[in-house]
Amino acid sequence: MRPFNRLPVLLAVAGTLALACASPASAAPGFVRLYSPDGQVRTITDPEPRACHQGFGENSVVVNRTEGTILIFPDPNCRTRIFNPVDPDGTRHGTIGSFFALD
Repeated sequence: MRPFNRLPVLLAVAGTLALACASPASAAPGFVRLYSPDGQVRTITDPEPRACHQGFGENSVVVNRTEGTILIFPDPNCRTRIFNPVDPDGTRHGTIGSFFALD
């Protein structure tokens, strides 16, 4: 009689537990407010992590009132490899082409 190999069973149980315990990405609680040079204001509430949001471009302001860090980009598509972090409760003035929440 062949001995019972427990490894496949243990791997299957571990995989099931890992999937059951994994939490989906959730929104960063709070809001991000954008101000344009001509007085427009846009508020994004509870931004989803890694979802790109357009800014107002040059001479604009972003205010991070979430519990996590956001990254701002000079382009409107969150693709420029210039990473400019704004910590919780932080404010940044400059070229705000787009942003996304890290967490």
